[in-house]
Amino acid sequence: MQIIDNHIIQPLKEAAQQSPRLRMNYNFHQSLQDRCHRFLNALCPGTVIPVHHHPTKDETFVILQGSVRVTTYNDDGTIQCTSVISPASGRLGADIPKNVWHGLDCLEPSLLLECKEGPFVEHEVDGILDLPQGKDIFLAGGCFWGTEKYFKQIRGVVQTAVGFANGHTADPTYQQVYTDQTGYAETVHVKYNPDLISLDFLLQLFFKAIDPTSLNRQGPDEGTRYRTGVYYTDPADLPVIENAFVREQARHSQPLAVEKLPLETYYAAEEYHQDYLDKNPDGYCHLPQSLFDLARTANAAHQ
Repeated sequence: MQIIDNHIIQPLKEAAQQSPRLRMNYNFHQSLQDRCHRFLNALCPGTVIPVHHHPTKDETFVILQGSVRVTTYNDDGTIQCTSVISPASGRLGADIPKNVWHGLDCLEPSLLLECKEGPFVEHEVDGILDLPQGKDIFLAGGCFWGTEKYFKQIRGVVQTAVGFANGHTADPTYQQVYTDQTGYAETVHVKYNPDLISLDFLLQLFFKAIDPTSLNRQGPDEGTRYRTGVYYTDPADLPVIENAFVREQARHSQPLAVEKLPLETYYAAEEYHQDYLDKNPDGYCHLPQSLFDLARTANAAHQ
């Protein structure tokens, strides 16, 4: 067994800093008889590991320094789970089961230990996932059944999915989130085409669909799971989000009760929640029909 000490770490850091978006690694693997192989990776901010999967090997990532976002995907490219692992957050690792699509992006200068089941096999990757094109924003607007249907109507929205954002337990179920003990908010993952709709205009439509001064309540639904929020994955989006909040605050005498935070953790909700109101047209919805009519035409008029 080798100890991860400065004689290994320092050359890695120096090599990774020679060029932006460069990944350097040190292979601890010693024998084909090893039960797992291990890499120490030095990552620069902006480094992206493409979304791929391993057909026969479980994998674990352990963060030693910095912060890295680890995301798993379904076969259609929708997000299954995303979380930021970092010593500061207390989330120190992520387990990736075999044959699950996953990718990484580095948010800060990072050192990441990567452990994969079984002996080292060169290029043991089974394909790269072709992700839907677009940008991502995660919007909590109360019950996610109606909120998802609302965003699906908007021209320029490429894809939607519902899930749970920024809580503190791993892989929560809907029943667990419903207790308000997990810290998660019902949230819609919105992927949009920035050539067809701007984030600013999308946020204008978001504020039309919520009561932004109501804390932990939208319509008749009450609880921390129904809190409102804008959760971003790209720090470059923050100025746009800040401006949207300033503009909205000017319309109200009470302070906004809408969270504005980086996305730390997101888990997809169970399949029966996805496109719920398409599957159950008479199902419960806290939003009025007039909002869906507005969503269908708003961006056409904006263009």
